[in-house]
Amino acid sequence: MRDSYKLKGPTVKVELELEKHVVETLQAMEGFSKFTKAEITNTALKRYISQHKDFLPSDFVVKQG
Repeated sequence: MRDSYKLKGPTVKVELELEKHVVETLQAMEGFSKFTKAEITNTALKRYISQHKDFLPSDFVVKQG
């Protein structure tokens, strides 16, 4: 399970505006788990996306490369 958090493909930097408590929680998780904020956030977003396909257009295709 711990390997599922590792970033496996090309990465891109993004800038996000988040609620303060979300950032504080993410920082606490990073310190406790020893995963980076990027790894935790990437995993959380992938899980969110997999549960909310209804937010995507029906013809959306992920280009992996």
